[in-house]
Amino acid sequence: MSESEQLSEPARPDFASRPDSGNPVEPALLAYQQHNRRAMRLYAAVLAVVVLLVFGGVRLAYAHGELDKVSRVSAAAPAPIPVGSTGSALAQRWHSSDRPAGGNPYAAGIVVSYDSHTVNGRDAITGAVRWHYTRSDQTICSVLQQDSSTIAIYHRQGNCDEVTGFVTATGAVKWYRTLTDNGRTSSASGPNVVLTVAAHSVHVFDNAGGLDRWNWVAPDGCSVNRALAGGQGVLIAMDCGSVHHLVLRDLTNDSQKWSITVANPMAPVAAGALVGALDLVTGDLHRFTADKGADTRTARLLPPAAVAGAAAHLPRAATTVDTTDPQGQPVEFVWLDSLLALSATGTVRWTAPASGPPWVIGTDLVASSLGGHTVLRQLADGRQQRSVSLSPAPSGTFRGYPVGTGLLVASDETAMYQ
Repeated sequence: MSESEQLSEPARPDFASRPDSGNPVEPALLAYQQHNRRAMRLYAAVLAVVVLLVFGGVRLAYAHGELDKVSRVSAAAPAPIPVGSTGSALAQRWHSSDRPAGGNPYAAGIVVSYDSHTVNGRDAITGAVRWHYTRSDQTICSVLQQDSSTIAIYHRQGNCDEVTGFVTATGAVKWYRTLTDNGRTSSASGPNVVLTVAAHSVHVFDNAGGLDRWNWVAPDGCSVNRALAGGQGVLIAMDCGSVHHLVLRDLTNDSQKWSITVANPMAPVAAGALVGALDLVTGDLHRFTADKGADTRTARLLPPAAVAGAAAHLPRAATTVDTTDPQGQPVEFVWLDSLLALSATGTVRWTAPASGPPWVIGTDLVASSLGGHTVLRQLADGRQQRSVSLSPAPSGTFRGYPVGTGLLVASDETAMYQ
């Protein structure tokens, strides 16, 4: 072949040379590689811009303090406090203007209290803060302590929906979540669950992990007045204009047992030993069957003129105070300016003077405040077993929780008596 023939020989149309090896490469593959290089360069440029934007946003957030709103300190669990017998006269050992947590504010050597922004785990003996969790950008709606778990519900943008769960003994954060509740809520804590009540909804979720049991929304045009959680379910009082309803839902399963219309507005007062509600016009107690809601008027708890004043003390969200007496009979306790013990059939077993709501102690005693004293009564018949004087006397209504040989007094403030 001549030199002119070699120079004029056409290039092969079906192959191209690989730049790094000199081996032939298919044109389609070469085009793909070139396109891919361009795409990767574009992707790298976009990623760099995103990183710069995120970095700039973080710097802006720090400049405005948005990422510096949480202050928290945890601690080792304190030594356990031996159980003892409470004396007949106790003096205040420490006091805090913090509010006590709902449920039972004491567990594992810690008293849980809170103010507008901070949850505190206090040493039960000294009152010193062992752990705390503060959100300076949000205020607290409710704090609850139950089953060695502490739940803090924070107010955010008009809703009580930001929730944090803690280990009560140490203050270690267990979980975070955002609820779907709208508006302000009232909360209560029972075994294993938290109950929240808003103007148009009722919500039950686990206190250990924050998972929903159920979230019930009232029908359009209806509002929720109160809800009471107990072993027989959650009894809800609801008004739809001038029509009044009671709804019973299962405590832990997302199921409704019944919904009935009632003649007068009612306030749930029992959901453990029985399902019962107070007629807010007549003062009568109505007992309802748990399966179908059949209504039976069983007793007059209050004269009509006294109903409004006594019912004003009933919280929007509450859990029952009920137990079984030493004879094996269920009994439920209600505070309506006096202490009433109700049987499973809705009859009043006994009444006693009381200036605050009751709490059960051990297997055979129920306690309530009476002036500056705590009075302990027999479950079966209400006979006074003994009285514990507190110095100085707590102001307002309170509950007491045994701690060792002392008593934690929970009112609008928190105090330990020894």
